Amino acid sequence: MATSSFDTILSALSVEIEAFAICDITADVGLIFPPADAIEVHHILEGTLYLSVDKSDPIELGAGSMVIVPPGRQQRLAASPNPESSKIAADVCIPARDGLMRLKAASTDRAVLRLACGTVHADPSGFYGPLEGLSRPIAEDLSDLPLVSAAFAAMLEEAAMPSDGAMALTSALMKACLVLLLRRHIRSGDAAVANPGLFRDPRLARTLAIILDRPAARHSVTSMAKEAGMSRSAFSREFKLRLGMTPMEFVAGVRLDLSRRLLVATSQSVERVAAHVGFRSRSHFSQQFRNRYGSDPTSFRSRKSPDGR
Repeated sequence: MATSSFDTILSALSVEIEAFAICDITADVGLIFPPADAIEVHHILEGTLYLSVDKSDPIELGAGSMVIVPPGRQQRLAASPNPESSKIAADVCIPARDGLMRLKAASTDRAVLRLACGTVHADPSGFYGPLEGLSRPIAEDLSDLPLVSAAFAAMLEEAAMPSDGAMALTSALMKACLVLLLRRHIRSGDAAVANPGLFRDPRLARTLAIILDRPAARHSVTSMAKEAGMSRSAFSREFKLRLGMTPMEFVAGVRLDLSRRLLVATSQSVERVAAHVGFRSRSHFSQQFRNRYGSDPTSFRSRKSPDGR
């Protein structure tokens, strides 16, 4: 996939951290994470992690490595391939005085594995997630990238002592780490096999990048198929298979998601916002907006904007 497509798609990635914790694990105990509805991110601070997902053979990861696990998967985190016992994460969660959650799976006081573990929503808007379709964990050794270690150290510090801007800062740092992980992963193997989610098909990725870069353009199934280098029928079929929606539904979703953000972040008129994102009439825009968000653009702005613009 072309670098420009990678950049454009990941620029649209919105990241929100739901929870953050330090996990300490001894050699003979495994830590069980039940299936979650969000991506789980683990960064190994000390020791060696043996990660089993849905009872699969463990993946061995050293200090400095980072792994993301798809939603809906049970995980066992351990410091050895075959720990003698296991503990459920919720049963060993310890709220600390500094505000940072700690999980301790231990039969003794001596932990040999320490991780930073986070639950991450990779698209809080609920519409466009570049990691949708992720079917297996993505793990890479990032120990040679000081930025990753520094970013996780900063995220842990913010989680321990949150202040104004903590959510924005930690989300931006997590996004940077995810981009570095995905970039290394995509470069590490056959792009047609190794790439997660939307990156799996370079033809679709190229088309998505064009839509995200120019949402107001006069996109049609025919023009998008041409950009992808596919027939109209093959493009429509593959698009629906990969993304679970038709090409024009995706275009409308991108436009509406952008309009939602513009209504909250700017003072542009509803007519100007509609034109900016590619709608030819305010009435059609208002109808589509109401269908997706449950209210007309003006009412939505009044509820979401601090000053009721």
